[in-house]
Amino acid sequence: MIIHIPHASTLIPAGDGPDLPPSRLEHEITVMTDWYCDRLFASAAPRLIFPVSRLVCDPERFRDDEREPMSARGMGAVYTRCSDGSPLRRLTPGKREALLRRYYDPHHAALARLVEAELERSGRALIVDGHSFHPVPLPYETQTARPDFCIGTDPYHTPRPLARLLLDFFREQGLRVAENAPFAGSIVPLDCWRRDRRVSSVMIEVNRGLYLSGSRGPGPGFRRIRALLGQALALLAQYEAAR
Repeated sequence: MIIHIPHASTLIPAGDGPDLPPSRLEHEITVMTDWYCDRLFASAAPRLIFPVSRLVCDPERFRDDEREPMSARGMGAVYTRCSDGSPLRRLTPGKREALLRRYYDPHHAALARLVEAELERSGRALIVDGHSFHPVPLPYETQTARPDFCIGTDPYHTPRPLARLLLDFFREQGLRVAENAPFAGSIVPLDCWRRDRRVSSVMIEVNRGLYLSGSRGPGPGFRRIRALLGQALALLAQYEAAR
């Protein structure tokens, strides 16, 4: 099992960030960061955490804007629009390519290496894509559903028993769970995507209202949510071991 955490960092290296005044940048960091997912998704499994903010570039998008639906909203692999649709940065093709080579490409190469190592070790690999979402729909979002947990699945890479395992687990805890709402799918290395059924993937998205106090700080629910996610990851590890 591999834990992938793409959106938890707030780091914006000098010269690589948006063209925003400090107060506006702080707002975008607040609403767009998957706060504490690097702490919530704790596991002995290998973890890959994207080292910079998604406002620098987003490793969850397709590299090619023509393949990425969110590029129509200015939120492809390198964002040009804020969460409310206003301008985020002026982006030249050269600058875009430089950011992708600096951050996106090494991250995806690392993910591919982790998956290949799992395939060599056991003949299969499971990626758990760890995210959170804003308790109130943001202007750029197309789905307004706000369950407690969202399980993102892919028709090729998410076996139905695996999806049902998570859906049933969270519902048994008295939580509201949706599949592919408000967000859908789960990451897979591009050279495996829709080609290699040995590679499974599932996304777990947590409503930040369950564990944040205000917009950024850990709240009283933090320990409970971390414990529940720990149990969910243990179930997934048992599922993989039994396959």
